[in-house]
Amino acid sequence: MADTDLSTVRLAALTPAVSPSELALAGDRYELGRSALRAVTVRLETVSRLHAAVERRADGYWLADLGSANGTFVNGQRLAGPRRLADGDLIGLGGPEPLLRFLDEAPTVQRGEAAALGLRLQFDPAGLSFTVDGRPLSLPPTQLRLLHHLVGHAGQVCSRESCAQAAWGRPYDPLLDRDALDKIVSKLRSRLAKADPRLAQALQSRRGEGYMFSG
Repeated sequence: MADTDLSTVRLAALTPAVSPSELALAGDRYELGRSALRAVTVRLETVSRLHAAVERRADGYWLADLGSANGTFVNGQRLAGPRRLADGDLIGLGGPEPLLRFLDEAPTVQRGEAAALGLRLQFDPAGLSFTVDGRPLSLPPTQLRLLHHLVGHAGQVCSRESCAQAAWGRPYDPLLDRDALDKIVSKLRSRLAKADPRLAQALQSRRGEGYMFSG
């Protein structure tokens, strides 16, 4: 895992039903649930007493459902298995409504296809920008947010719903947003190609599923 100031990695509550209001993730495992014994307590009947857990692994922080009755969600998508978290991910317990936000204010990404190609794709949270081998990668805001989401989940297929949430900060409307999202991805791919053609190749479309930054 890249060197990270652990004080910058935390869970922030989005509703008074969640306590504490903020939790720094300096340890290896944190359990979430309705029970007061959990590191994060959610006082909602739809949340199981032991609902989910966040674990720190070598490649980042992962969220897993622990057999809850109503499921665990990230950016509105129900988990089918453990998922690596990226800065800004919205976590729902017992339903898709966000209850927590995962914050990693100093993520450095060097994984997947970019790492295999000897490239260094790095996000600067202070400047809200990417660099490639130290060279600035100029992107419009929607493309920047989308790339941050895709690279943060490198090697995983990101649904259209999660990509729309990342790019626009709102739920995906398949009737209104399908073509618009495809255009954003196409323009992002063109920008990446100018920086390095191999980065553009790493941004893949998966028919009927979504998009992936390959790993």
